[in-house]
Amino acid sequence: MEINLYNEFYSLVKQIPKGRVTTYGDLALALGDIVASRAVGKMLSENPEPMEIPCHRVVMSDGSLGGFTHPEGIIKKIEILRNEGVEIINGKIKDFAKIRFNDFKSNYPLKKLREEEENIKKKISLNDRDFDKIVAIDVSYEGRNAFISSIVVDKNFSLLKKYVKITNVDFPYIPTYLSYREGRAIIRTIDEEALYVLDGQGILHPRGIGLATYVGILKNVPSLGIAKSRLVGEIIEGRIYLNGLQVGWKIGKYHISPGNLISLEKSMELGKDIIKSGILNMAHNLATRSRNQYSSSNNGGPFP
Repeated sequence: MEINLYNEFYSLVKQIPKGRVTTYGDLALALGDIVASRAVGKMLSENPEPMEIPCHRVVMSDGSLGGFTHPEGIIKKIEILRNEGVEIINGKIKDFAKIRFNDFKSNYPLKKLREEEENIKKKISLNDRDFDKIVAIDVSYEGRNAFISSIVVDKNFSLLKKYVKITNVDFPYIPTYLSYREGRAIIRTIDEEALYVLDGQGILHPRGIGLATYVGILKNVPSLGIAKSRLVGEIIEGRIYLNGLQVGWKIGKYHISPGNLISLEKSMELGKDIIKSGILNMAHNLATRSRNQYSSSNNGGPFP
């Protein structure tokens, strides 16, 4: 399901009437999940049409004003709100409960994505599929541009090629929704059969479908998640368990879990070799270098 969450969000903000205010949390709930509250602030700060999208009408849950991306900052926010008939006393909205708006007309896109995720998860396979190449992928961001690096090697880890593709992202960072931000960007760059190794989780995930699993299923390719951080699970003698089932491995500082079309045992064997090869670091460095070069030459503007 392709959802441009920025567009969905800005359409909600436009619904706030003059003389009324809403909160970051109200907007997150209108998107479908309170966990998006911080992303709401981020998207407000990136407002492309401040005259059309009234971000000044968004305040904190206690009625305090919060921030405002404008050269004059909060002073300008106060001025605009007062011109619209909103009274402000000591930095807070007067009669906040009375003028608070949360009657949004929304299709709750984040709820839809959760439902989609449950359907995708049913397609997970941990049966090994053979492959001739391994592709390590990393992503770096500059605004709404994603720099996706790929390091392609054969089974002996001899370098075949390396490249970077740049794409726009239409989904902000929201905890537990990484697949819909980073995964969809990565999917656009996959055009060959290989084992894809991603800096993220596979089935070692609160809902059993991390970034590597999402990408592997949607592209029908073998995939493996290798990450330094761990969201869930209990480690017992190098094995990682979740709800009583083994879902991954702890090898050094890394957490390894199968994404799709690779078994637990194979993921451990390959994971050790992949970590030792250094291709994950190569992918990370390439993505970061490309982002920095692009940013310095294009002033961080959007990719056309």
